[in-house]
Amino acid sequence: MAQATPPCARRTASCRWLPLATATALLLGATCAVTANPFLRGAECPRPILNIAHAGASSVAPQNTLAAGQAALELGADVWGVDARLSEDGVLVLMHDATLDRTTDVEAQFPTRAPWKVEAFTFTEIRTLDAGSWFLRDDPFGQIGAGCVAAAALTRYAGERVPSLREALGFVAAHEWRIDIELKPTEGADPEDLARRVVDLLVETRTTDRAMISSFDHEILRAVKALDPTIPTGALAIFAPRDLVAYLDDLGADVYLPSLVGFTEDLLTELSDAGFGVHVWTYNAEAQFERLVSTPGITGITTDFPQRLDLILRHFEQDAHD
Repeated sequence: MAQATPPCARRTASCRWLPLATATALLLGATCAVTANPFLRGAECPRPILNIAHAGASSVAPQNTLAAGQAALELGADVWGVDARLSEDGVLVLMHDATLDRTTDVEAQFPTRAPWKVEAFTFTEIRTLDAGSWFLRDDPFGQIGAGCVAAAALTRYAGERVPSLREALGFVAAHEWRIDIELKPTEGADPEDLARRVVDLLVETRTTDRAMISSFDHEILRAVKALDPTIPTGALAIFAPRDLVAYLDDLGADVYLPSLVGFTEDLLTELSDAGFGVHVWTYNAEAQFERLVSTPGITGITTDFPQRLDLILRHFEQDAHD
C-alpha cells in the first residue's frame, strides 16, 4: 500500500497522469466509456481516481488565486477545483466566502463598507485587493512554518490578486488541464442567468471539454444542462437525497459530490453501477487517502494537499498495475 509521504513532497506536472491497466479501473469501480470530457457520466477517465485540488493547492498557496492553481498543477493535481461568485457588475471571480474580509485586505481598503460582500464590489474594486498576504500571516495549514513553501513563492504571494473565472479558464486552456467550477449562488440572482454566464465563458475560452460545473444550488445545474447537455454538472450535497440515482437522473447530473456524511459503501456501489462519478471532499490526511483510494465507486478526491494525495495515488496505481 502507500508508503509514508514526506510533508513537502513535490513533482513536476509533466508526469501528472500515469498509464493504467484496465484491471485497475475495474478494481476501483471507475465507470468509463469513450467521450471527450472525463467528467461526463460514463466518460473515459484519465485515471481511476482524480486528484482534485481544493481551491488550488490551498495548503501551500493562497486559495482561489492563480498562484494556487499553478502550485496545484506542479504538485500533481488532475483537476483545479475553484469557487466562483458574481461581483456587483456581473463578473465571475474566484472566491469561496460570501464576503471578502477573510482572504483579502478589503477591511483596510474599504473600512466603511462592511460586511464586504463579494456582490457589493465591482470587479475593478476587487482587483485592487491583496489576496495573498493573509496566507503569509495565518499560515492556515502550517506549511510555511514547516518549511514547505519556497522563499521565492512567499515573496510572490504578497499582493496576489483575485482572478476572474475567465482568467482561470485561460490558465486551464493554456496548460491543457481540467477544472471543477463550484458556482456559488448570489442573493437575488437568477439560476438561469448564472448558468448562462458560466456556459458563455466556457464557450469563449474553449474549455467546455475541460470543465465541470458543480453547485449546491441544483437549479443552476438544471439550467446548465438546458443550455448545453454536453457540459458536465456535479451535484454537491451534505446529505444524500432520497432515491439518489433517480434524483441525479432527473437532474441530469454526471457526478455526485457528497460530504463525509453523505455516502455509504452501498450507495457508492449503486452510483457506480449507474455510471455516476463520485468526488468526495475535503480530505487531507494520509490515512483518509489510503482508505478512500481502496473504496470502490470513488472517482475523485478533493484535497488541500494534492502533493500528498499524488504520491499515495501513484503508489496505489503501481501496486494495482503490478
